[in-house]
Amino acid sequence: MKKFLYIAAMTMLLASCTEDFKDWADPQSNPQAEVVTFGTGSIASVDVIDFTQLPADIEVVKVCDITAPASNDTTYKPEYTIYLNGQPFVLGMDGTMDADELQLFVVQQFGQAPEVRELTARVKSVMTNGTTATTIMSGEFPVKVIPNAPKISSAYYYVGTSNGWTPCDETYKLDNGGGDVYANPVFTVVVPATGEDNWFKIYSQETMDLGVDGFWGGDFIGYSVNGENELTGNFVEGANDQVAFAFMIPASIRADKYRLTFDMMNRTFEIEPIKELGTPDLWYLVGSCIGDGSWGNAADALGTALVPMYPASDNYAILSYVGYFPAGQGFKLIHTPGNWDEQWGMGDGALVKNDGGSSDIKMEEDGYYEIVYDMEMDAVTITKYTGAVSVFNIMGMPGDYQDWNPGGTLMTRMSSVVENHDWIIKGATYATDTELKFAADAGWNNNWGSSTFPVGAGVVNGPNIPVAAGTYNVIFNDILGRYYFIAQ
Repeated sequence: MKKFLYIAAMTMLLASCTEDFKDWADPQSNPQAEVVTFGTGSIASVDVIDFTQLPADIEVVKVCDITAPASNDTTYKPEYTIYLNGQPFVLGMDGTMDADELQLFVVQQFGQAPEVRELTARVKSVMTNGTTATTIMSGEFPVKVIPNAPKISSAYYYVGTSNGWTPCDETYKLDNGGGDVYANPVFTVVVPATGEDNWFKIYSQETMDLGVDGFWGGDFIGYSVNGENELTGNFVEGANDQVAFAFMIPASIRADKYRLTFDMMNRTFEIEPIKELGTPDLWYLVGSCIGDGSWGNAADALGTALVPMYPASDNYAILSYVGYFPAGQGFKLIHTPGNWDEQWGMGDGALVKNDGGSSDIKMEEDGYYEIVYDMEMDAVTITKYTGAVSVFNIMGMPGDYQDWNPGGTLMTRMSSVVENHDWIIKGATYATDTELKFAADAGWNNNWGSSTFPVGAGVVNGPNIPVAAGTYNVIFNDILGRYYFIAQ
């Protein structure tokens, strides 16, 4: 039932005798306006404006019904403004206003939750003929609005491969950081990988409350199309295997865990594989152009006959090495010092693994080369290195522990038969946590640092390397800037 509020006349007479409209606040320059009869008008409130039921592209919504005040002068035309909680908005003669402005204002006032929100409204009518104007303000009336937003549950849970498809299991409950779910609508959870395709769905507290017997009759979050395996996109929520189909993470995406993120407001998801770093698994170069050139692979040959490859700081499964290789000089990659069983060599013109009859790897031209071993893909690539290279005579490890002396704590060259770019210090002991850098030629013109430990890729003039107390064999490549503090 509409609530009618009769407009109370509250006149503010504004007039001008010329087309140059003057400051209405200056009574000396504004002659008294002509009195105009407006008669009786009314404002009627309307039903709840429910944006969840309105078309997404609606431009205007009706916020009140207006019966315009009568006037005995047809040259006077009304212009309306609606005040919602004191904030003015343009109002059409038919009682409509901009839909986006109303929706935004309600969200700013109350939040995004799709609940009935009540605004206190008044309508101002300005009747003008271009030179004279009269203002009338209505009494207060309610405007009730439900903002457009999806229903967001108080909690969400994972069910799928990682929990054996166990219903009503709280093991992998998604987290939004707490607080209002409409203020914090992004929910995340980390689940373990199982080494197989990971199929799963997400379900709400309402489905959880159905219990085990009614569980699969509840609503679920999933793909809109059965058989998809996208890692990002939009999700749907609805009946199991009718509206919402299971997400799938292929086992080929190697990971230890998966971080699942769901934005319940924007209805989007992201699946992020997580590879735990663990302890680097090193491979080594050995050959006539490596280290001392002796082809020795004894367990204690690190830094003499064996030169290690360097793990990436963000993925220990990626090993790299850059150095100078003379043409025709042979070498191989081996996994375990003292053992030739696991190795990379050449066979039939291609790199081969664990072939006892393989020949040495040889470069066709002198130069700098980068060797990358992707252990996840079990693939080795060798390419020409085109970056700038400098040759240094000495390499130090200045830090807090020795008063930042760049000429102290010197490392040992690993290579003696070719141009050296690899350095080692064995048994470096730090009684307490410290910070240090690598510095060439007893000065600071060439120094490398990074924020990661025990593995990192130092950059020139980078930050200090944070080193935990302990004893380490430290290796460093001055072309890549990569280092590894190998705990002893």
